[in-house]
Amino acid sequence: MKSGRSTALLALLCTLPWAPAGAQSPNFPSRAVEVVVPYAAGGAVDAMARAFAAEAARDTSQPWVVGTREGAGGVVGFAYLSRANPDGYTVAFSPASPMTNSPFLNAKMPFRNSQIEPVCQVFENVFAIAVPKNSPIRSFAELADAARARPGGLSYGHAGLGSVPHLSMAAVERSLGLRFNAVAYRGDAPLLNDALAGTVDFSAPAIASLAGKNLRVLAVLSDRRHPAYPEVPAIPELGGPPAITPGLNGLFVPSGTPAPVIARLERLCEQVAGSAGFVGSARMLSQVPRYLGAPAFKARIEETYRANAALVPELKIEKN
Repeated sequence: MKSGRSTALLALLCTLPWAPAGAQSPNFPSRAVEVVVPYAAGGAVDAMARAFAAEAARDTSQPWVVGTREGAGGVVGFAYLSRANPDGYTVAFSPASPMTNSPFLNAKMPFRNSQIEPVCQVFENVFAIAVPKNSPIRSFAELADAARARPGGLSYGHAGLGSVPHLSMAAVERSLGLRFNAVAYRGDAPLLNDALAGTVDFSAPAIASLAGKNLRVLAVLSDRRHPAYPEVPAIPELGGPPAITPGLNGLFVPSGTPAPVIARLERLCEQVAGSAGFVGSARMLSQVPRYLGAPAFKARIEETYRANAALVPELKIEKN
């Protein structure tokens, strides 16, 4: 009889739905969460990740430990994420660029987009078109007129081949029938040195990099104006492409992460993105909190991927 009861109990247990550890836990997270930042420590993404982690730790009463795994424009960090245990305890805080830009720049990708699950958008890293304060060009209309008068004669600096500002400017050129001479730099720091020195005619830096710089902002590379420069028009207001995309920054997990865990992280994102502490940190860094849930964030990533698939081949960028 005892053996029969044990067999029946085992059979019953085998019929119950099971999920990976943590999937059905009402207390997720119940231990430390690893936050992977695929870009350099001390940069804008890292600073925002630490602001996010501080609020998330407060809300969950668990540590959120930020660590950088930089390299190859975020690809190294996303490759690491794709191999992580899909239990919600390893997340990436990053722009979507490794999914939307890198596939068109790298001959071999160490991960597939299908291995990454976007959870939520948290903020936008917005770029701008700027000239030195002593430049004779005082508006975007004047910049466009100068470019039409000398096709390819105006040089501008951007943060790297295939970067968000590079592709944004390429979209502006295609939309308005302009042609600039693009000069690639390794990030905003060397770019701004040359922009301030007048080595390039104008630049496309992140607005977060402009504090205290002697530059005049002519336009914002986004679909809306930026709170740090409310008087400066967004590029669609000037006849540019309406779907210009800034850096889309948010939370990502490995595919296969249980749906209840993703839902918990999504709710946490919304809570943190609207918190006074995070909004205040973003304001000091000239960043724009903008929460999107998983469906809207995925749709935006897919839309950007498709736009880049159409645009990048025209630029004839040699793949790494």
